[in-house]
Amino acid sequence: MITALRKFAGLIYDCTTNTIVWEKDLKYAYPIASLTKMMVALIAIEEIKCGTVDWQDQVSVTKTYRKSKRSKRTYTVNETYSLESLLKMAMIPSNNEACGLIGKHISGSVETFVTRMNQKAAALGMTQTFYSNPSGLPAGYGSLDNSSSPYDLLKLSTELIKYPELLSITNIAFAEVENGHGYNVYRNHNHLVMDYPGEVDGLKTGYTKNAKFCLVATAKKNDHRLIAIALGASNPWLRNQIVGEMLNNYYTQVGFGPRGNQKVDPLVAKADRKTVNEIASSNVPVMNQEIVYKTVTSIQKKAHIVKSGQTLSDIADKYNCSVNELKKWNGLKSSRILKNQSLYVRVHVKKQIPVSTKVIDNYDDCEDNAEDCAPQNVAGKQETPKTEQLPTSQNKPALKVIYHQVQPGDTLWKIAQQYPGTSVDQLKRINKISNSKDLKAGSKIKVSVNS
Repeated sequence: MITALRKFAGLIYDCTTNTIVWEKDLKYAYPIASLTKMMVALIAIEEIKCGTVDWQDQVSVTKTYRKSKRSKRTYTVNETYSLESLLKMAMIPSNNEACGLIGKHISGSVETFVTRMNQKAAALGMTQTFYSNPSGLPAGYGSLDNSSSPYDLLKLSTELIKYPELLSITNIAFAEVENGHGYNVYRNHNHLVMDYPGEVDGLKTGYTKNAKFCLVATAKKNDHRLIAIALGASNPWLRNQIVGEMLNNYYTQVGFGPRGNQKVDPLVAKADRKTVNEIASSNVPVMNQEIVYKTVTSIQKKAHIVKSGQTLSDIADKYNCSVNELKKWNGLKSSRILKNQSLYVRVHVKKQIPVSTKVIDNYDDCEDNAEDCAPQNVAGKQETPKTEQLPTSQNKPALKVIYHQVQPGDTLWKIAQQYPGTSVDQLKRINKISNSKDLKAGSKIKVSVNS
């Protein structure tokens, strides 16, 4: 999956050993979109620590709304937010207006605050970083977009994780924000926080047309913290997969197992530690490995869409859990939920975990077979393979064809690894596949194997 960043940039950093485990274009500046808001958060929390401002400072703003989507008539409302609420809005749903309000409250004007942002970047040694606004929106004609490098963003991230108060905000799946008249519920754009609560706890997503989809994420498992950065992914699902796999694979290699609460047997940990030693001695990227998996039953997240009239108690009964567990999994402070709100529950599912690894000599060969990053909801049931005989010459072993039903997350490369003697080119030829991304979950493809 790491090959999806070939034209872009990223890294994975082990905070425990202070080591950059993998990097691509480490010190090259790219547009960063809403990753800009990380600097806004750092300045805000430093001002709070200094006592210059307070979490509960009230910031008022007048907003104009249309009475309906089709109506031209408008009305104005005076809304009041605490500084804490504005910081939640900036970091969780990536609200751009909240950043301007924070800047004005701290520095008196947005322009002065942007100057402060650039000064702070210089003080941290972020030499490839430039800010033109506090939100990360595209700059106007003749101006430069906000930009930074993976190395500079790492410096900023290591500062942010020093503040547990900030991580307690960025790890919220759904945030309730009061505005003086009521409250709104906002969903975290960092989907990994919702998929792996208690492990992935920040930090920020970003998107503009120039920056494409970006993510700086941090996770902590067994007191071992990692930071992963991906810049320039083509869509949000691919961005999440890239960062998720970087975290997942490295945690597996150091013996902690994948994200989630499943246990890994000692043989898995032993095999993974061997790979880590190879990486340390030869500077091989973390993802450049062939991994053999086994299937185990584990606990994973499932999205539940709230129906009209449903309560947390109803949902807890449905999934055999408690209301308090539902609140904890979704970062809810109250029992109030809304129709069509997405909640996450834990269910028992079958999952593959690695049992051995080896370094791949030429990982670039796998690039054309990277996972299809479009969301897939088809979870077909694996059927007993049907076989047919292939004509062969007398000098070659007899071949037979089995039908493999494609599972969510399957790639031609992954399928080829399950059948000895099978290659990606062979799969393409037999099934007349010209584009690897045409592979869809639930479909069947032919696989030739030695009889």
